Amino acid sequence: MEKLLKALIKCKTVSLEANKKEFSEACNIIVKNLKDMDFSVKVYDYNGFKNIFGEKDFNAERTVAFITHYDVVPAGDGWNTDPFEPVKKGDKIFGRGASDDKGGIVVFFSAMQEIEKSSFNIKFFCLSDEEIGGENGIKKLLQEHKELFEDVDVFYILDCTTEGVEIGASGSVSGKIVIRSKGGHAAYPFKYVNAVEHGIVLAEKLMEFGKKEKEHVSKRAIALKNPVSKYVWNRFSVTVFQGGTKSNVIPGYTEIKFNWRLIPEENIDERKKELLKEFEEWKKEMSIDAKLEFFSEFPGYLVDESNEYIKKLKESVNSVIGSYECVVELASTDGNIIFHELKKPVIGFGPLEQDANIHGPNEFVRLSTLEKVKEVLKNFLE
Repeated sequence: MEKLLKALIKCKTVSLEANKKEFSEACNIIVKNLKDMDFSVKVYDYNGFKNIFGEKDFNAERTVAFITHYDVVPAGDGWNTDPFEPVKKGDKIFGRGASDDKGGIVVFFSAMQEIEKSSFNIKFFCLSDEEIGGENGIKKLLQEHKELFEDVDVFYILDCTTEGVEIGASGSVSGKIVIRSKGGHAAYPFKYVNAVEHGIVLAEKLMEFGKKEKEHVSKRAIALKNPVSKYVWNRFSVTVFQGGTKSNVIPGYTEIKFNWRLIPEENIDERKKELLKEFEEWKKEMSIDAKLEFFSEFPGYLVDESNEYIKKLKESVNSVIGSYECVVELASTDGNIIFHELKKPVIGFGPLEQDANIHGPNEFVRLSTLEKVKEVLKNFLE
C-alpha cells in the first residue's frame, strides 16, 4: 500500500496545469494495477485529461461503483518537504494528494487484492479533473458514456472523511461580478467613476448577504465536526477582488468572485434568482454598470438514512471501527453530479481526516487510517 501511494504522489497530476506526461505516468500505474487484479479497463481521454474506468464481474445481482480521482490541487507554499517527493514520518505519508485522493485509490486497490468474492459486481472510476469541476471527467463521461453508469445500484465515494458515513453534500455556486466605468488620471477624480470604490461597496453588500445566509440551517443534514453548527448551514464567501493597474489611475474595471455553499434542501436555481434580484436593486441604488454571472454550480444532495446501502455501510464501519453517525459533507464532490444526473444513492467513507492539511501545505495520510478504511471496504463487499 505504501509503495503504490508513494508512486502516485510522485506524479505531479495538478489538474490546473494538466501536464500530459505526469497524467500519463499516473494513469499507467493505475491501469496496470487494475489489470493485475483482472479488471477490464478502458481510458477515456478528453483534452489530455485521462479518465480510467475498470470493472470486474463477480456474478452478483448488484453493482457498486467506486468513485476516486487522481488529480490534485497546486502545492502552494509553506511545505516542509517537497510536496511531490513523498516522505514517511512515523505513521504518516506526506505529499500533495496523499489524502485527497490518492489515499482513496490505494485503499481500493489494497481491498481488491484481499477479496476473492464479492456480493457486488464492481466498477471503478478514477477521474482526472475533480478538483476543477469535472468538465473533462465525470460530466463528460455521463454525457458521452452514460451506459457505464446505468446498471450501477450504488455509488461509493472514496474522496470522503473518516468522521462518519457520508450520505450527502452541500450545494455549491460560484459567481463573478464585473464592474465597468470610465477610468482616467487620478489627478482628476471628478471626471471619472472609480470602479474599485464601487466594488468595495458591492463587496460589503455581498458580505451582508453572507451574514444572513448563516441563518439557513438544515433540519436533517448533520454536518462534519466544526465549531459552528451541528447541522449543515449556508456559507457565503467573497473570494477574489481584482481591480486597478497603477496608483495614479482611476480604475475603470473591477472583478469580484464569490463562492456560495447551500444546504442540500435548497433549490439552487431559486436561490440564484433571489441573489440576482438583490443585485439588480444594488445596481439601481448605486447607479453603476455591473454584471453578475454564475459560472459553476453543483446542487446538494441528501440520501435517506433508511436506504439499504447506507445501512450496510454503517454496519461495516461500526463492525470495523466503532459507532459512527451519518453526516453530510460541507464541500461538494463528483457525487453531487452523479446523484442529480442518475437519481441513484451516493454514499461514502474514506481516509480523509480533519487534521490532514487537505489542499494545504504538508498534506498527509495515516497508514493506519488507510488500513481501517480498507477493512471497511472489504466488509461492505462481503
